[in-house]
Amino acid sequence: MNRLVVNSLIVGVMLAGNANAYQTRGQGTALGLEQWQAGEDDQMAGYVHYAGEWQGAGIGAIAGALLAGPPGLILGAAGGVLAGRSAGLESDLRSARQEVEQLEQQQLSQVQQLTQRLESAKSSYQQQLDAIANGFVHRIHFRTGQNVMEPDDLRELTHLAVALRTIGELRIVIHAHADRRGREGGNQNLSVARAEAVSRQLILHGVDPERIVRQAHGEADARYPAEDREGLGYDRQVVIRFLSGATS
Repeated sequence: MNRLVVNSLIVGVMLAGNANAYQTRGQGTALGLEQWQAGEDDQMAGYVHYAGEWQGAGIGAIAGALLAGPPGLILGAAGGVLAGRSAGLESDLRSARQEVEQLEQQQLSQVQQLTQRLESAKSSYQQQLDAIANGFVHRIHFRTGQNVMEPDDLRELTHLAVALRTIGELRIVIHAHADRRGREGGNQNLSVARAEAVSRQLILHGVDPERIVRQAHGEADARYPAEDREGLGYDRQVVIRFLSGATS
């Protein structure tokens, strides 16, 4: 008889394990479940019941009774409950894993979308910087033998400095020139002084000195002969150009 009782427990577990388990919370879905739960204390109020437990109890009880009579009925029912609950827990675990995988996929998709938008914004911004660097030139002209800027040029240079503070990615290249008159060494020193005057004004109004490159060309790039007094005014100049990160 003892062996039959044990066998009934095993059979109840095995047969009940094939029951489909699903989760039901609260009072349950059947009158029998409500009556069974009516005697539970407050500590069991949050307990999760599975339909497979009751299916397993029924299957196990029948199998146990057939094998070992009343004792087998009780043990078979108990084994069926355990098997049904185990199946329900496994189903919950699979569902939880699927939900986690779905959340991970959604997060990955969102990260990819944000990355694409960021790269697109960076590309657009770089194109704008390149357009400024390639298309904008500022010129300042000087009187003969002077490195002092005119009041209008000082005001424009101040406005330029304010704008450049908001576009930190641009480097400023100052090209300083002189006309053909005078000695070569003197023209070189004069162009150096002009470049320093412009650079000093930009720095005074907040431009980082590390962004500024000065190049003094003297009379090397002069285009007009010494006899062309009107043309010489175009050679006495400082040309401000810009370099973006892509072209530096």
